[in-house]
Amino acid sequence: MSADSRGPLDSGSVFGAILDALVEPVILVGLNGVVERANAAAAQILGADRDVGRPIAEHLARVVVRTPDGARLPPALHPIARALAQRQAVIGAELDLDVERGRLTCLVNAVPLPTTEGGAGGVLAVFHDVTESARLERELAQQAARLQAIVHLVDEAVFVMDADNRLRFINDAGRLLLDLREGLTVQDRARQAPLLDADGRPLALDMYPSARALRGEVVTNEALLFEHRASGRRHLRTSAHPLRRPDGSVEAVVVTWKDVTEEVRARREIEAARETAEDASRLKDQFIAALSHELRTPLQPILGWTEVLRRHRTVDDVTSRALEAIHRNIRQQVRLVDDLLDLSRIVHGKFTLRFETLDLREPVRSAIEAFEETASLNRLRLAATLPPEPLVVWGDAARLQQITTNLVSNAVKFTPPGGRVVVRLEARGEHAVLEVDDTGEGIASDDLPRIFEAFRQVRASRAGGLGLGLDLVRRLTELHGGTVSARSDGPGRGATFRFVIPLAAARPAALRPGAGPVGRLDHRTVLVVEDDNDTRVVLRFMLEAEGARVNVAGSGLEAVDLAEREHPEIVLCDIGLPDIDGMEVARRLRGSGALPGTRLIALTGYGQADDVRQAIEAGFDAHVTKPINLDQLMALLAGRDEPLTGARPPG
Repeated sequence: MSADSRGPLDSGSVFGAILDALVEPVILVGLNGVVERANAAAAQILGADRDVGRPIAEHLARVVVRTPDGARLPPALHPIARALAQRQAVIGAELDLDVERGRLTCLVNAVPLPTTEGGAGGVLAVFHDVTESARLERELAQQAARLQAIVHLVDEAVFVMDADNRLRFINDAGRLLLDLREGLTVQDRARQAPLLDADGRPLALDMYPSARALRGEVVTNEALLFEHRASGRRHLRTSAHPLRRPDGSVEAVVVTWKDVTEEVRARREIEAARETAEDASRLKDQFIAALSHELRTPLQPILGWTEVLRRHRTVDDVTSRALEAIHRNIRQQVRLVDDLLDLSRIVHGKFTLRFETLDLREPVRSAIEAFEETASLNRLRLAATLPPEPLVVWGDAARLQQITTNLVSNAVKFTPPGGRVVVRLEARGEHAVLEVDDTGEGIASDDLPRIFEAFRQVRASRAGGLGLGLDLVRRLTELHGGTVSARSDGPGRGATFRFVIPLAAARPAALRPGAGPVGRLDHRTVLVVEDDNDTRVVLRFMLEAEGARVNVAGSGLEAVDLAEREHPEIVLCDIGLPDIDGMEVARRLRGSGALPGTRLIALTGYGQADDVRQAIEAGFDAHVTKPINLDQLMALLAGRDEPLTGARPPG
């Protein structure tokens, strides 16, 4: 067919084709309110094809329409009905439509159409589907509301500044902290709440966290100060982070302030309290060291003269018993001082053990033998049962003897005359078990859980004491990886203390040797440096009785002068001297170079670990704690080539 044979296009068909090509539903309503046309989208989405040729009222009644707040829209208020009635366009009415495929959110435009004569020609309604965008907007609004609620709930002040560093947002915490309003410049904010650096110097405006973040810098947890109008200077922890556009440029910054004034004050108070506690602890340690020195120093002449009288004089029976009582009680006094110092060292973490493989029978036997005389005088039966084979353990022999000594001492103290104390040592599986059983005062059930606490006394006991021995036993036992427990059927029924320690895997190469024979000091030259006259006299007497040639000095300067003139083989030097102390004496003697072969021995009442370390660092070869008995002193001084280790054994 030629082009000339084709007839003109039907305008109605063209109009219908145009409407069907649209993806948005379109409904055409005539002046009489009858639906004249519905495009393909309207037929598919709204089911409007069934309404063509029928009153629009039927369509409006069939399709439920709601406003954005969820209220049902009366048909008379529908944009199509309003456009027909008012002959005016209704543009952008947002409505929710309940259709067969679900709920749609549409922007409805209803526009009156002119006729060819210029009059009204019905209404054309277009439904723009905005369901997805409306959903996204609602979610965005919900997220924004949640975010704003969170921001207002946090206890940190949150600020948002724009690219000009103007305040655009401040949360509730920020409003409580600062009386600021949106729109303030950085200059305005600096006048109302000036920032200072951590040292209290004013902060330049270009160094404000917001200004730094606008330059692209991230500020994290920086300590600053600011002047608050009402409460004065406050401590801050501030952070700032730039917010960037897609192209990387900074469009705004978020700044947070956390008022840490109370935290800083509390931290300073805690630090001050810690320093106070440390000072008190140091003072206590110094007091204990001084107390030890003052308690030990007068014991040395008493013990020394007792030793001299026991060994070098023939005395009657009464005097002999008196000397034994004096000697016994001096050793008890020394044990009390040792317990006090040991407990202090353990509590402060300054206590060390000298571990070795050993036969546990030896320290247990030594501890028991020390109480045989005391038990006899108190009319007690002291019995011991030790295994025939070695019990090999890994431990500190001196401290294991100390544990046994304290347990036996406790049993002897609390057992009345005529009673019995039994010590049993045996292997049970992979452990060595030591039990000390007595028929003494017993322990009430209420006291048993606290029996190993420091300064605890059994309420019914009249034996006295400081309450240190059992606490020290517990701590020493735990340091050996063992356990200690107590059992009693009640007051007057006696008690049993059980000490358990793991057995070692290997036997010792040899049993621990006992004290070697006491050596003689024939013609050896000794200088005794001691400011206490009684101690000085008895030490001189003891040494001369063993054949030594002795000089004495009562002060440090005198000692240095004598030593440099006489060149003694041995110097026994006290630490607490009236002019220069014993440490300085040792430093001067070692520094002079005139006494290369002289052995320097510190003999002092200061016996803590730091005292020993300081003595060795000052130049002493050994450190010995007062009071020292004659056998110990001779064993220490008699050897010429053996190294000196002035460690005083307990008891």
